[in-house]
Amino acid sequence: MAHRLYPTHIPTSPLQKLLLAGGSALMAIARPQRGDMVATMGETTAIRPVLQRLYDNMARDEGGQRLLLERPRITNTSVDRKYLRSLEEGTFGREYERFLSSLETSPDARPPVQFIDDADLVYVMQRYRETHDFTHVVLGMPTTMLGEVTVKWFEGIQFGLPMCVSGGVFGTLRLGPKHRQRFFSTYMPWVIKQGVNGRFFLSVEWEKHWETPLKQLRRQLNLDPPPTENS
Repeated sequence: MAHRLYPTHIPTSPLQKLLLAGGSALMAIARPQRGDMVATMGETTAIRPVLQRLYDNMARDEGGQRLLLERPRITNTSVDRKYLRSLEEGTFGREYERFLSSLETSPDARPPVQFIDDADLVYVMQRYRETHDFTHVVLGMPTTMLGEVTVKWFEGIQFGLPMCVSGGVFGTLRLGPKHRQRFFSTYMPWVIKQGVNGRFFLSVEWEKHWETPLKQLRRQLNLDPPPTENS
């Protein structure tokens, strides 16, 4: 039996990954609230060339280099939520804390990586998972179906992870007629522009921006205000 490459690693064969990917995808589509199934699908479909490209993109960026070297985590231990609640209204940290509180969740809600069979690429997937909520906050997208689909489109464009691409495509099909029309007319053109022109999110040292006003942070990341603020 293959040895573990990191504490949470579960070694699996290509066939096992295929079966896990199919089963978790079906469950994730049927019950999107099953975060464990979404996580399993994301890992078992994240083929090495895609993760390696993300790693290389991070390595070419000064901030990304530091992240790969220092490997900071977003957890209940590393995030001082009391401090975030003390920040001024409109700052990135304050809005992130509000986002967590509204969902009654915490940074530790994101499960650890288990099925990535390369010790150097594990952090790429973990960083993506732990900063997913930051993407919601900075894009101004709630966790509604429309908001989730918009975020998945952004992540699909920037990261190319199969889970993100399929989530955006199939999520769009699940939108009701009114929301689908709104997505195609307003959200889709906006999010494509943000994904293409915005700074590569996996290289952003989010932890250094808690006190940055959200509007200022968006400008630094080359992002336009979300449609909800334009309307």
